[in-house]
Amino acid sequence: MIRPLLFIASFFYLIGCSTINKEVKTFAQENQYHAGFYLYDPVKNQVLADFQSDKYFTPASNTKILTLYAAKLILDDPLPEFYMQQDSMATYLWPTGNPAFLNPVLSDSINYEILAEADSLVLSLANWQSERFGSGWAWDDYNSSYSPELSAFPIYSNFATFTLDSITGELSVTPTFLMDSVIIVEGKRFKVEREEGANRFTVTTGPCSDCVRQRPFRLTDNMLARIFSDTLKVPVSISTDLIRPQSAQILYGSSQDSVFKVMMQESDNFLAEQLLLQVAAVLTDTLNSTMGIDSLHYYLNQFMPDSSIWVDGSGLSRYNMTTPRNLVMLWNELLGMFGQDRLMSIVSIGGVVGTIENWYAEEQPYVFGKTGTLRHNHDLSGLLVAKSGRLLLFSYMNNHYQTTSSDIKYNMEQVLHKIYEKY
Repeated sequence: MIRPLLFIASFFYLIGCSTINKEVKTFAQENQYHAGFYLYDPVKNQVLADFQSDKYFTPASNTKILTLYAAKLILDDPLPEFYMQQDSMATYLWPTGNPAFLNPVLSDSINYEILAEADSLVLSLANWQSERFGSGWAWDDYNSSYSPELSAFPIYSNFATFTLDSITGELSVTPTFLMDSVIIVEGKRFKVEREEGANRFTVTTGPCSDCVRQRPFRLTDNMLARIFSDTLKVPVSISTDLIRPQSAQILYGSSQDSVFKVMMQESDNFLAEQLLLQVAAVLTDTLNSTMGIDSLHYYLNQFMPDSSIWVDGSGLSRYNMTTPRNLVMLWNELLGMFGQDRLMSIVSIGGVVGTIENWYAEEQPYVFGKTGTLRHNHDLSGLLVAKSGRLLLFSYMNNHYQTTSSDIKYNMEQVLHKIYEKY
């Protein structure tokens, strides 16, 4: 009697897998795009659905899942902010790439107060070996808030913030000295545009409901010294060859989760890139993401079934490529590193918070994960808690569609909700 029951159970299991795979395939064929899907039970070590999970896709911001893994694996908690040494001449600083200093979305005032008490500061860029943009980024995104420049010593998230008083029409800028580089013109709506190669901004004033704009600034060495000096009210100079001594003291800043949460829920590209630079600094003593990634492949190859092409921290680059089953095994690894409750608390939650706040809603949240979106590409990977309470891991990747991303998300929601009900 046992064998027939096992046969029946196996039969219905295969039917369930086939139904999910068929739906994913049908949606992709109807809209002429490429899709991959992988559903996995980490407790039973069981694959529940698999459609083209071994094929390569552009992960977009699902790349941040790799960055989360790397940061958790390599970095201390709290995160290292910079190295410091003092003598009778000055206070010397060596960067770690930490993104928290005067970052408007993170609270980190202790080290600000320490630096403000210095008589003078010397900022060393001796270990900086990176470009201002990641490999494969679109150069014409330079004026976009999602594409700030990479740097050794980030400050203000490497953004200038423009605030227009909707009543008086008065404009304020942070950092304040950039006001001297602003041309104001009247128009039909509030917008801010920067010249590509310089910190010269044209601000068009006009009606606005959201009257705050953030624009990346060009962070040259002189600009870096100017911002630090203007903010801290301390003389600041830049060195490009001052090597950090072993005796330098390391200062710590924000907690891991306070940074991880913003990166994963808001899909903050700047935080992702700077975290990867921090990882590289620990692994290679150099602020160079490529060198850091090269070192990290050793760890990834131990649990990922496929190789990956990984080139940046945020996923802005279209050079990144990975497979759905790689991402699921990555979530499986993160589950062990963080624990279920902690991991769920720092990612987007369907119907509740983050980039899936308006999707995947249920009375009890059931989708916890990370989206990835570039033009014509949308992915979602993470954890799914079925109606029964069963924990599943999934990755759903959609590339090269011409329909709207809303159509893609609607189809994805149908599939994931059926899994929620079924399991």
